[in-house]
Amino acid sequence: MLKEENEFGSISLKHFYIRRALRILPVYVACIILMALVQIAGISAQRGFIWLQLLTFTRNFYQTASPECLLSAHFWSLAVEEQFYLVWPVVFVLLARSLRRRICFLIFMVLLSVACHIIALLGSYNRHLFFLFEENSTFLFLDSIAYGCLGAILLDAKAESLKRFFKKFFIPLFPLSCLLLLIPEFVGLGAGMQSLGYILLLLQSVLAPEFKPFKLLNHPWLVQIGVWSYSLYIWQQLVYVLWPFPKVWFLAFPMTFVVAWISYNFLEKPFFALRSRFRRH
Repeated sequence: MLKEENEFGSISLKHFYIRRALRILPVYVACIILMALVQIAGISAQRGFIWLQLLTFTRNFYQTASPECLLSAHFWSLAVEEQFYLVWPVVFVLLARSLRRRICFLIFMVLLSVACHIIALLGSYNRHLFFLFEENSTFLFLDSIAYGCLGAILLDAKAESLKRFFKKFFIPLFPLSCLLLLIPEFVGLGAGMQSLGYILLLLQSVLAPEFKPFKLLNHPWLVQIGVWSYSLYIWQQLVYVLWPFPKVWFLAFPMTFVVAWISYNFLEKPFFALRSRFRRH
């Protein structure tokens, strides 16, 4: 969106949503169809309510520990992402070309998410609204996504200033970013601080790629994993849950990459050219 706005002075929300649909839906729909066939065959079963969640991208609400949820439990994060896509692009356009207002909105999202975390920890909410404060509720991950958007906006508007800043303070910033990734996981502070650490590392890797810790990211295998990442995410749960050979369970790992390769080449790549038609040139 930033690139389109910089080049053409405006953003087509219609084309944006079409591009996102062509990016997300082909692999996702194929996975849903396969899960339906698996259920018809009697291999695994998911309740009707879960199917409704899958079709409406609300899989992150009303989570249960039931084994029948395992096949699609990982789609909670995709649901958070898609719910965010419903709101952020519209807000981004309404706050057209105002860096300050966009940053203020994202900071508000971070504060709102922190407040929701506190309410969830204290249990200070109406029992009828418990789904808003569940572990995978969108409101508990607004800060994580906001950090990503803040990073993109600052990189677009203040790239040179950020580059000088990261080069000057690389020695303390790199270990601090790593600590932000690790410590919250052990003390239960939520994913927000981890996302902040990740965004700091990501910005450093983009603006200062010559530093040794980031050179590894350009290794061909890591690059390829990044290319397959969406298909890996979509199919990994099905491969592990439905793997029929428990004695050689470790072979499910390489099989996930085989499935991701097939998915990328036959479900993702065919839509690249179609998506490009909905980009301004």
